[in-house]
Amino acid sequence: MNNESQTVSQTGRLLGVVQVRVGGRLYAVPVQAMDFASDQSDAQERGGFFVQGDTMGILVDEAVSEQQQQSQVRAGCEEAVRHLSAKFLN
Repeated sequence: MNNESQTVSQTGRLLGVVQVRVGGRLYAVPVQAMDFASDQSDAQERGGFFVQGDTMGILVDEAVSEQQQQSQVRAGCEEAVRHLSAKFLN
């Protein structure tokens, strides 16, 4: 989980929203594409789920293939479920 995305809403391009169901609740989690060109880490590790205050979302690297973006969204959804489960079910 990434807690360092301080300017996500200002620099990310909204791709859509995924719905995550935890218990009896349904959460809308925005998915944004960002340019991670200055980051030298592996492309699969650049995106993912983030929480900043009361805001949460999933980031994907806009420079990678659609298949890699889908993988980043899947991983972000899994992390969102873990985060929301720990927060609301425990």
